[in-house]
Amino acid sequence: MRKLKYRALVVAIFSLTVLALLGFFGWRAYNEGGAWAAYQANGNIYRSGKLTRGVITDRDGEVLCSLTQSGAEYSADGLTRAATLHLIGDTAGNIAYGAVRQFRADLTGWSFTDGVSGEGGTVRLSVSAEAQRAAYSALDGRSGAVAVVNYKTGEIICCATSPGYDPIEAPETLPDGAYLNRAISAAYTPGSVFKLVTMAAAVENIPDLYERDFHCDGEASIGGGKVTCVAKHGDMKIEDAMAKSCNCVFASLAAEMGGEIMQNYADSLGFTSKIDVTGAVIAAGRYSGDKSDDIALAWSGAGQSDDLVVPMTLARYCAAIANGGEINELSFKAGEHGEKTRLLSKSTAERLGEVMGYTVKHSYGEDNFPGLRLHAKSGTAEIGGGKKPNSWFCGYIENEGAPYAFAVIIENGGWGIGEAADCARNVLNVLI
Repeated sequence: MRKLKYRALVVAIFSLTVLALLGFFGWRAYNEGGAWAAYQANGNIYRSGKLTRGVITDRDGEVLCSLTQSGAEYSADGLTRAATLHLIGDTAGNIAYGAVRQFRADLTGWSFTDGVSGEGGTVRLSVSAEAQRAAYSALDGRSGAVAVVNYKTGEIICCATSPGYDPIEAPETLPDGAYLNRAISAAYTPGSVFKLVTMAAAVENIPDLYERDFHCDGEASIGGGKVTCVAKHGDMKIEDAMAKSCNCVFASLAAEMGGEIMQNYADSLGFTSKIDVTGAVIAAGRYSGDKSDDIALAWSGAGQSDDLVVPMTLARYCAAIANGGEINELSFKAGEHGEKTRLLSKSTAERLGEVMGYTVKHSYGEDNFPGLRLHAKSGTAEIGGGKKPNSWFCGYIENEGAPYAFAVIIENGGWGIGEAADCARNVLNVLI
């Protein structure tokens, strides 16, 4: 009898183990079956290593690419093909994070019950093809990028990069960096747009910031070095220091707060880390608060020194400012919202939004942006080597039905309020 009980116990344990394993593999098949089906060794849906089924559209349903047995069929419009190439990916796989690669499990049309039968699935991207065309045209062949996000939902509305090329009528020699998506994978010296980071730190760490009187004689001596401005700004409050983009004021604020505080804000606001989004990864920027001398720290507060910023990360920060300090994490899929992340307190976000609106009104001129309820900051990033500065413009608009935050970078574009601002205005006008 004892031996029979022992055998029954062994059989029961064995049966439960088998059931547990079946359940585990069933759970994995349900959750990861799409990834298994999309493996490139699957000859039913791949030919010569290329996916042969699925459709990619923009947020409004405009077909950007169809994958067929004969290859990828792009839009019939050449401008659309070039403007959306980095979002879709090239046929050779040279472009990182293209939708063909990142969303291949969805494109197979796999389901738990039917497998990969049928014509494949449809992936609806969050981007607007119209905004992509407007941004690519506005960049006009210049190296740069345009990033626009919906600050209410986190959806990426525009992720345009230049130079690009038409995948159907590609030139024999591609321009330098043609495979690089500058909006998410390139980091640049930020110039004065980084003053929005220094301002956030100052709002929360310098209690009398708004009561202080600042003065600029065109230069300031800090830590044995010198910070210079483009003009003698005279006496001013912090709002005018931002509107006039005074290097001396923001450099002195960074030096006063110290490297540890500045580093904490650069880190917590996302500027120094890779950021996962649905379908891609935003590259990390750089900020080093551990400066060997005070003048390097001071210049970092004005967006120079060794600061580096990725355009989409800057757009994400502006989205947080616009949305009371909190954002839905970014997504390249229409209707898909990421987890909520709080970057700033509501009161700090409101302070930053107010000073950005003040800057537009008193420095850039509201009449230069007709129809746009704009809050913005420009940047002119010195890069040395006798080259023209990089041109930045970032911010957000509060037009009804258009909750958009943005960042624009044009390499060697000169003054931020010039070429980058013009580019941003063109894209935003299309979106509203």
